[in-house]
Amino acid sequence: MEDLESLLQRTLGGETEAFGEVVARFQDMAVGYAYSMLRDPDDAQDAAQEAFITAYSHLRQLRDVQRFPAWFRRIVLSACRRLARSRPSPTVSLEDAQAATADDPVQQAERREMARAVLKAIGSLTPANRVATVLFYIDGYTVGEIADFLEIPAGTVKRRLHDARQQLKGRMAMVKGGLGEQRPSPEFRKEILKRIGHWERFKGSDEEKLDMVASDPEWVRLMETEIELEPMSPECRAIRKQISCMEACHEHYVGNVEAILGMIGAMTPGRVLDCGQASAERREEAEAYAQALEAWREADAPSDERARDVFDLLGERTHAKRALVEHLIGKLRDNAYRVYADQDEDFELTESRIQHLAICNYNWRENLRIVLQEIGAGKRLFEWHTPDGYNAHGDVPDRIPQLRDPLAGIVAWLDGRADEAGRWGEALGEATPEKRWLAASLCKHVRVQHEKVAADRLPRPEGWE
Repeated sequence: MEDLESLLQRTLGGETEAFGEVVARFQDMAVGYAYSMLRDPDDAQDAAQEAFITAYSHLRQLRDVQRFPAWFRRIVLSACRRLARSRPSPTVSLEDAQAATADDPVQQAERREMARAVLKAIGSLTPANRVATVLFYIDGYTVGEIADFLEIPAGTVKRRLHDARQQLKGRMAMVKGGLGEQRPSPEFRKEILKRIGHWERFKGSDEEKLDMVASDPEWVRLMETEIELEPMSPECRAIRKQISCMEACHEHYVGNVEAILGMIGAMTPGRVLDCGQASAERREEAEAYAQALEAWREADAPSDERARDVFDLLGERTHAKRALVEHLIGKLRDNAYRVYADQDEDFELTESRIQHLAICNYNWRENLRIVLQEIGAGKRLFEWHTPDGYNAHGDVPDRIPQLRDPLAGIVAWLDGRADEAGRWGEALGEATPEKRWLAASLCKHVRVQHEKVAADRLPRPEGWE
């Protein structure tokens, strides 16, 4: 068996399957620990799943991988507390959950009776003894493994188990059998890996991804629906990938949203212009500016109004200006051009402005003029990310007025109000499960992109699932 440190190092190296092995090794312990506190099987599995995703997203914060069991326990504890706050009383009782797995009425009655007795038995234990008992009997974890997980001496675990046995006495066999049935199914690990795969598709910091997936009910609902749709058609998967690629700062973002609607309606993947991909018209404009810069560099006469504007902004030729103009020409002709190669950026330098000058950005012209003015002046003139400053790729313009109509149509279509969906409902066509999931994903993606601008001004689907 591969040691835990190796699995975690492989996970940090990008091998998601290695983390799947970590899940398999700790899933019973996570569910058991959560169950000992929440005393509800469904809530326990929900908390354990959230904890594994949190652990995966924050794994780089763990300085000593040997401390993973105790570190992970604290994450499970936090997940349980969050769940307890959001669900003050159990939504599904242990006896109902176990009875649902039995087809025969007699078996259902027997399971309900046993479940009730097990719940009463472990509920009579002190919290500390209950945790040790559940962990020991849910899947036969050793005293040492439980001690590492709980961060207590092995002797303390033994004493708690002894005290629990003394208190339960003749009910121990029943408790063992009942706790054994609380182990998560073989599908538990697969579902976590699917959720991690969904999580990985989104951009942003680890904290942003974590908050989005674990704390946002809409993302959780979308994720759970995605799992239910497995196996998913290749067309559906490809369209969802296109949705996740869209950047709200792109020059053709609204057109991309409309293109996605057409893809969903026909269930045929297409192409959207995403980060780094500019339209042919924008590329031609960038090339014209590059030629104007070459004319300035070679001291040629300006050939048109654009070139005259460039000459006026840059002023007299100096060696320092020429070096910056060379970088700018490279960027205009190759959007992926890197001024600094693999070196760290210095955001106080003009080179950093050039590096972030994405010609697919909606405010590209304004950013280009800022760069030209600062090259000409030889000093910093504008701040980053201010109304009149340099706004790098990633800033979101207020396109709410353009997006409100198509999103209102999607919401009406999802809610079954075809008469209010208009041409967008006609474009979407028949409301199949995959189409509904894709349309809900598109609505959420668009609203997240604009939530800092005015999230409450965009329609929100409520009953799409």
